[in-house]
Amino acid sequence: MPIILTAIVETLFYLLSIPLCAAFTLTTAGGVRCGVGVSAFDPRQALRRARAYRPVKRRRKRGARPAWPLVRQLRGARIRLRGRLGLGDAAATALACGALRGLAAALGSHAGRVEVDVTPVFAGDVCLELTGMIRLRTGQIMTAIIKNQIDNIHRRIARWTSIPLKA
Repeated sequence: MPIILTAIVETLFYLLSIPLCAAFTLTTAGGVRCGVGVSAFDPRQALRRARAYRPVKRRRKRGARPAWPLVRQLRGARIRLRGRLGLGDAAATALACGALRGLAAALGSHAGRVEVDVTPVFAGDVCLELTGMIRLRTGQIMTAIIKNQIDNIHRRIARWTSIPLKA
């Protein structure tokens, strides 16, 4: 019996330690195109999948709103953003690059390591080439999901207990 329990604990430990890499690319060369790739263990495979660009289509307004509370719970993730950014106006380009670096500083307090290396292009052309990578472990995702669900339960209970009695 102790051998089976030890095997179960070790299996869970290894499952929680699997590294996941999510890569994304965004470019305006030949129209606005983006790509997303996910891979376990190999960041190069995720980047290769992300570079299989697809044209951007307009979708419903749902966006990333349902996933945002989950993303806020992630701790220790490594986030990297590299690329070139040119908006056609030098002031707007400098402002956008500064805002990206400010966003990196703000995310750095929640995530583990945030690295932003966006080169401003002050030439007259509008260009955008961004490549990003988020690396985290499956255990971090699972704990973020659990914390998010516990927060939802606390919110529902607080709403339920704040209803006044009609006695």
